[in-house]
Amino acid sequence: MNKNITIKDIAKLASVSVSTVSRVINHDPSVADATQKKVSKVINEYHYQPSMIARGMVSKKTNMIAVIVSDITNPYFNQFVAILEKRLLLAGYTLSLFDSQTALTTDKDSVLAIETKIVNQIRENHFDATIILGGLIDRLNIPQDYLKTLENLISEMPTIIVGRANITELPNSENLTYLNRDQIIPTKLLVNYMLKQKHHQFIFIGGNASAWITNDRTNTFKEVLLENNVPISDDYIFNNNFYFQDGYNAAKHVIQSQLSFDAVVAINDRVAMGFLRGIKDLTNLDFSEFALGSCEFFEENAFSIPRITSVDHNIEALSNSAAQLLIATLEKQSLQTSLPDITPKLILGESC
Repeated sequence: MNKNITIKDIAKLASVSVSTVSRVINHDPSVADATQKKVSKVINEYHYQPSMIARGMVSKKTNMIAVIVSDITNPYFNQFVAILEKRLLLAGYTLSLFDSQTALTTDKDSVLAIETKIVNQIRENHFDATIILGGLIDRLNIPQDYLKTLENLISEMPTIIVGRANITELPNSENLTYLNRDQIIPTKLLVNYMLKQKHHQFIFIGGNASAWITNDRTNTFKEVLLENNVPISDDYIFNNNFYFQDGYNAAKHVIQSQLSFDAVVAINDRVAMGFLRGIKDLTNLDFSEFALGSCEFFEENAFSIPRITSVDHNIEALSNSAAQLLIATLEKQSLQTSLPDITPKLILGESC
């Protein structure tokens, strides 16, 4: 028999059920001594290493946590997951990452099919809990079919949705926790700072228009300008997506549209860096001729020329908060300490 022996193979070789093998693995005292010895002999003979799922068939606990993201190359997801995994490992839990890679997929049916399949795989594989960081939950209009899939997941295991204060279409449940990531305060911090520098011709670039994050940041940008009697037209708002290329394309759009500006607000650092590259490649403008700020700091900003004035959302504290909430929920304990402070802060760079 090959080395990839399964619990089903062990059950067949020992002439017992799969659940009996699982009980033996978990040292269930209700298993008869003769059966215990018979199954153990087969396990040892074939050097079977039981998976967490096999162990959890009886105990109903696998110590496995599923985490869903839509693009692990996004620095926000990457940093959050790295910190979370470290905390969970220290607490005795294993993190399994499900990267849907749907962030750049425009086919709505394809995105729905992929993310629904992921949730169903998590349900089938006996995870203890799920943390959802991105994907369809980031949409302004979440498909009804996906909401139903999430309801099924939440009914079966603790689920933390990170980044949103709530999703009104989902029913309240003891299994459902929201960990909000405010988008209004960071944007206000940045735009108010840039206004104090006496800039008055603003452009907003980046962000997918179907995402609630884009909606919050763009609307806050407009509201702050209007509160300060600075006019803003939709012609000066260019939503496309969250990546380097989108910043570059925004630079092309601004140049081709011949827009006058002295300040640019980017959805995040990657879009801001892409914009700088586009301006450098396509114009004779000097970076000192306009201000550039970003609504979300990424660590790679430290290597940008110029370094970009940006807002740190304190992802380390956010991830540690998720870990604390999850561990307390799984171990049926109250939080021993208050959650970390996740207040955003403005990081001054060289771009404004």
